[in-house]
Amino acid sequence: MRTRRYRKLNSPSQNLDSFLDILTNTVGVLMFISLFITVVAVESSTIVTTPLVSNTEKKPRFFEVRNNKISYLNDEEVDRQIALLMKNLPECSVPELPTNLDSYTYQFYLNRLQEYENCRAQTIQSFQQFKGQTEHYKVTFYDLDALIYEPLTPDTRESYKTIAQTDSNFNKTLENFDPKTDYLAFLVRPDSFSAFRTARKQAWKAGYNVGWEPLKEETPIVFGSNGRSVGVQ
Repeated sequence: MRTRRYRKLNSPSQNLDSFLDILTNTVGVLMFISLFITVVAVESSTIVTTPLVSNTEKKPRFFEVRNNKISYLNDEEVDRQIALLMKNLPECSVPELPTNLDSYTYQFYLNRLQEYENCRAQTIQSFQQFKGQTEHYKVTFYDLDALIYEPLTPDTRESYKTIAQTDSNFNKTLENFDPKTDYLAFLVRPDSFSAFRTARKQAWKAGYNVGWEPLKEETPIVFGSNGRSVGVQ
């Protein structure tokens, strides 16, 4: 975050009206940034539109299907790691605009405002340096308003040929969900429609509703701040 530099007041007789306007606008911008950071951290997610969908109150559980392999994104684990990050961040309090207009009070206020800006800069840097990880993905913030999921190396995903087995990772993952409250949302790469159909059949057999969205091979998985959804089809 760019650090704003304020001029020191030379004398109490200096006209403070325009100066007050600038300070008020500055506080407004800083409060907006604070709200923005909170929304980004708490609601890290994406809206993926898809045709022929029906509304549902169930929670989506996201899977990627790539190279005929299937992997669970586990966004809940990422949310947990972000919550832990936020718990360890400093508390940044916006200083109150003083009612006394003398130069000494305003200089003190400007010092407090600078401390607040430094605190927010530290918060933003913490988000920029965030490195989350799930069983199959490393997760980082993308432009501070989204999360990007990148596959781990070496590849840890499960082949679609084994997901029908009772002890498969896919079935073990489904055991952690509830068909009454959850549905499965698949992000399907062009080379993996056969794998998707196999996974969908297995999901239906387990009683789950299924939604899916095609993704180009080069398109990264990015969850933005407006909420995640792939509708049930």
